[in-house]
Amino acid sequence: MATAKIANLFNVAAPEQAVVETREPGPCTPSIDPHYQFNLLVLKKVMMWLSENAPVKNLFILGDAGTGKTSLILEVAARLGIEVWSMSCSGKTRFSDLVGTLTIDESGATRFVDGPLAAAARSGGVFLANEITRMEAGEQMRLVDILDGRARLTIPETGEVVIPHANFRVAVTGNSGGFGDDTGAYAGERRGSLAFFDRFIKLALPPMEEVDEVGLVMRYAPSLREDIVLGMVRLARDIRKAFVSNGGGLQVTLSPRSLITWARLTEEYAHFSGVDPIREALHDTLLNGAPSDDRSTVLELFDNWLNGGGRS
Repeated sequence: MATAKIANLFNVAAPEQAVVETREPGPCTPSIDPHYQFNLLVLKKVMMWLSENAPVKNLFILGDAGTGKTSLILEVAARLGIEVWSMSCSGKTRFSDLVGTLTIDESGATRFVDGPLAAAARSGGVFLANEITRMEAGEQMRLVDILDGRARLTIPETGEVVIPHANFRVAVTGNSGGFGDDTGAYAGERRGSLAFFDRFIKLALPPMEEVDEVGLVMRYAPSLREDIVLGMVRLARDIRKAFVSNGGGLQVTLSPRSLITWARLTEEYAHFSGVDPIREALHDTLLNGAPSDDRSTVLELFDNWLNGGGRS
């Protein structure tokens, strides 16, 4: 394996002598987003989880939609050359969907094709299960054998017992902590198995500081004035405070992901004649399809920003 300086690889403050091993990228290694911004403490925790010293090799990242749960794993893996096999879960996801399936090849013979979990276990990559909190508790519990310290994966169709590679890791994401969602923000969230989630390090992503979020948006939409971006960020943060998962009444929210979309659309719509690019982009990012009361509330916040001198 090669090594790289942590400061250069992740664009964070780190000692000059701090280095990390990197792998040769494979077909399932994600691509790097050069604009991605790491939180240093969160990065340290993920690097510990990937290290051989990790007390638990399973990581549960929880938080609201669009806050970067999946991106965190993909961006770390991209820079380290780690392959990631991922799958989005729902109430219909079954253990067999993760492990693999029997198929008939061109010769008519039956063979087993690895699913994302089995592929990652064999190769020493990361298995990433998005929205694991929507999966039925009984199906979650079928994963516990591979989550434990003496991990094993038994393939029911063939009877094969796969001993995972030493570098194999499991990462899962969810909008709730596995206890369901009583706010009404996320349809499909389920109460999961406590015994399942007990096997994970639980990482809640901290909200970005305002100055960091402004810098992030400006990297994605560099043609926008800084004062405009600052107003967009502050409006987004006000909308998040009013989101139902934070005790407010809004059923929609302007996540960091949606904020970047709003800014990039604003850049593009600035080339259109006869439209207000910022307002039009806000509609196309968030408001079209939203409940009428939510649209009215967000537009009132938007107009208050403009009337307060938010842009000229």
